[in-house]
Amino acid sequence: MPHFAAEVSGIDLSSDRTPDATIAALRGTIDAFAVVVLRDQPLDDEAQIRFSERLGPLETIYRLKLETAAMDRHVNVLSNVDPETGRIYEPSDPRLRYWDGNELWHSDSSFKPVPAKYSILSARVVPAEGGETLYADMRLVWDELPDEHKAALRDLVAEHSLVYSRGISNPDRAFFSEEEKETLKPVRHALVREHPVTRRLAVYAGSHASHIEGLALDEGRAIIRALLERATVPERVYRHRWRANDVVIWDNRSVVHRATKFDAARHPRVMHRTTVAGDGPTV
Repeated sequence: MPHFAAEVSGIDLSSDRTPDATIAALRGTIDAFAVVVLRDQPLDDEAQIRFSERLGPLETIYRLKLETAAMDRHVNVLSNVDPETGRIYEPSDPRLRYWDGNELWHSDSSFKPVPAKYSILSARVVPAEGGETLYADMRLVWDELPDEHKAALRDLVAEHSLVYSRGISNPDRAFFSEEEKETLKPVRHALVREHPVTRRLAVYAGSHASHIEGLALDEGRAIIRALLERATVPERVYRHRWRANDVVIWDNRSVVHRATKFDAARHPRVMHRTTVAGDGPTV
């Protein structure tokens, strides 16, 4: 595995008897490495929520109006299967097309005023091939920048928007009502963040980052694109090949990630994500 990904064993995430000291050690591992893999962890939503809450308070999931099925407000279901019928979505189904945005490099919930801390993704059903998740370390990007570039970037602020990022992956589709657009107004985040535990600095940018305040639109987007390209060269990326009952936890303050394609018209893929809320605004 790359230097920022670790595999942890010897913990049963479904057990309420896991000592607090073990959970604290796991949290320290997540902070230090940024991506942690745990195999053979069969979870239902209740168990996943109980475990996730031991890492911190959970975010409430934002749902579009087109997502009509009743689901727990703390569980984000990333799936090509209709939860009401059990059938794979038709390729044109807007619920499926909406998730195309997950194939862009991003940090979860950076479009919220208080962005996410940890994401906990549980693999319930996985396709035979494809559908992997890729991770890239944004701390390394910062570490390798020349000092003059660091000085130029250190105090910049980027605007993040879910409406913007979903427009990249499906420019001809209107996923959001006017009311939803009002709810999802753009938010401001520091382009460079300091991790509150490790004190390492990381570039904070991804597909939700629309532009950089104070710079021309094209100039700001070019900077964001160049930083992401630096982070995501193939030899630096961790590719997680999912097995059923895998759980992967990552620190959104340190890494970006994206999903990869699979034959979504033929094979089911069902992933359930819980998200630990961040501590506060970045600016």
